[in-house]
Amino acid sequence: MRRVGFVLVRSDSEDWQDTAAFAVAYLAGAPVVAEFTETEQCLLGCGENLVGCSSLFTDGAWVWRGDLRHYVGRHGVTLPPEFVERMREFDGEPPAGAVDGSVARLALQTAWQVA
Repeated sequence: MRRVGFVLVRSDSEDWQDTAAFAVAYLAGAPVVAEFTETEQCLLGCGENLVGCSSLFTDGAWVWRGDLRHYVGRHGVTLPPEFVERMREFDGEPPAGAVDGSVARLALQTAWQVA
């Protein structure tokens, strides 16, 4: 299980902006592994309050926080090419059926590991 979005890198390139909308839909459509109801303000200073930002999502191979879609869509945060390729392999639809209890536990363990 690989983590994505725990370190933010931004891009204003047109190529990435074209990919961002596709990525946001994928990020939002994946199964929730752990749901939290806290609210935090955007770390990049736009002033938006993000609800459930530390909730965890997974596609069975990658795990990410719920606020990642905000940072990708609003601030141009990029994603690893390997992750974007996986999104394309699944035509933008996260493989929800691939996530069972054991995958969810692994995603939780992976998300909180110190790199």
